[in-house]
Amino acid sequence: MAPDFVFWIHPDGALHDAGDSHARNVARGFEHIVQDEPDYGGFLRGRVVSQNEHQLIVVYCRAEALASSGRALMQFLRGVESIPVPIVHDALVVSDNADIDLDDLRARSESSR
Repeated sequence: MAPDFVFWIHPDGALHDAGDSHARNVARGFEHIVQDEPDYGGFLRGRVVSQNEHQLIVVYCRAEALASSGRALMQFLRGVESIPVPIVHDALVVSDNADIDLDDLRARSESSR
């Protein structure tokens, strides 16, 4: 199944469209992040896939990156807000730490404010 959108999210939350490949379409000047697994130089790497009414957002990162409120979670949410394809409110987010839905991540970020 082809992804709806492939992305890098900069440490400040800016979204970078990776086209069809993370490795071939890294933000200019940041080519070294591909070799820095799982930290990616502070970037978050991922893709969005939809099938029927279900949507999956896969994020490649350290296991603890999205486990609690903080910088990485805010980075992810800022980037997701800029994705140019419709994102359903309860999209399943899969990262190296767990499966959780987008609503839960947003609630987690709100509780830390």
